[in-house]
Amino acid sequence: GTALRVATVDAPAVATQSKDLTDALPDCPSTIWKADDININKLPKVKDTAPLVVDAADLGAAVKAGEEKAYFAEQKKAIMEKLQKHGAILFRGFDMMKDAEGFRAFYEALELNPCLDPIHTSGLREMIGKKDAVYEAVNKPSLAQHFVGLHNESTFVKTAMFGAFVCFQPATEGGGEFLIADGAKIIEDMDKDVLKRLYEDKVRISVSNLDLNFIDAIPVEGIKSSVKDGLQDLILSVVAPKFDMDLEMVYGADGSNPWRLQAIEHAQSPINTHPVTGQPIWFCNMHNHSRYLRDRRPCTVPEVGMTDVYKGDLSKIAPEDVEHVNEVCEKNIERILMEPGDVILLDNYRVLHGRDVFKGERKHAVTWFESQGTANSSAPQEDKPDDFMNNLINKTLV
Repeated sequence: GTALRVATVDAPAVATQSKDLTDALPDCPSTIWKADDININKLPKVKDTAPLVVDAADLGAAVKAGEEKAYFAEQKKAIMEKLQKHGAILFRGFDMMKDAEGFRAFYEALELNPCLDPIHTSGLREMIGKKDAVYEAVNKPSLAQHFVGLHNESTFVKTAMFGAFVCFQPATEGGGEFLIADGAKIIEDMDKDVLKRLYEDKVRISVSNLDLNFIDAIPVEGIKSSVKDGLQDLILSVVAPKFDMDLEMVYGADGSNPWRLQAIEHAQSPINTHPVTGQPIWFCNMHNHSRYLRDRRPCTVPEVGMTDVYKGDLSKIAPEDVEHVNEVCEKNIERILMEPGDVILLDNYRVLHGRDVFKGERKHAVTWFESQGTANSSAPQEDKPDDFMNNLINKTLV
């Protein structure tokens, strides 16, 4: 009897000795673009949307105390099918996901394979649980009063397939609701003329501003021109690899300062189709990245980190079109005040996410996944993004 009791007590401790994932994560996979020949006038109807709520209290005997991991392992096929159908699932009232180790046990039970954040080097998400592949979910006090608009966790070149957001502690003084919106519903609700214009014009996203006004003070025109061109090339060669994005450095794109050097992604479609279901989706970070919208809501990002969205030819998108996109996005937002242990599992192609302003301390975290199945489809690469910019920005700028 005693030996059996000892074995029962020891078993969970053995199970928690998981592999340290600090240097084991593969890079975020390449973005799957299937954006050609989408018929704006014949978009398929959206039957099921996000989020589907799975509350432990409603499952009763199906989830026994201390056996939640077994439940997730047994239900993984059904859960992934529901995720594909709805785009996001809110798991509520479970006990095991209240710390990083339990959260990892949750995603491993579903056989979700973690990867680096597509903007791992940006510094916006610090890795707070490296051994369990857990990133901070923009909880910094300096960004508490910064509204994070809707976005897919993606760039033109990289997109995570799935993400899981977990709450360890809601904001102690209120706010900080997690925001999600169904990208399929957004384009279904959008004015077809506006959607067609944006789709045909394409978009370009500016990810940073660098004001180099000192160049203007150089008295000799030839030298001024050489410095201007030289800095453009130098900054591209140094910054672009660290941000791990396909960028072009452009002077004066926003029309406010001819000496403002902006790092701008290449032209891309604001609409994509889901890589598995083929469902057309709004796949654009305009609601978060538009300068027009950022200037009209709480924003505490310094000028160097200000973003913007242009047409594919770098001309301005009409304010009324931006306002319409904002209106449709806001209409489709589901605001979720998460409690400790709550997890939102989302299909990162289908569903956009964001975060409202908050006060006090907030501890939410996220892990990104490249695939679901028995093993990672890719191994850690030698040339994957390093922690240089991530660590620098987290220690000095934000």
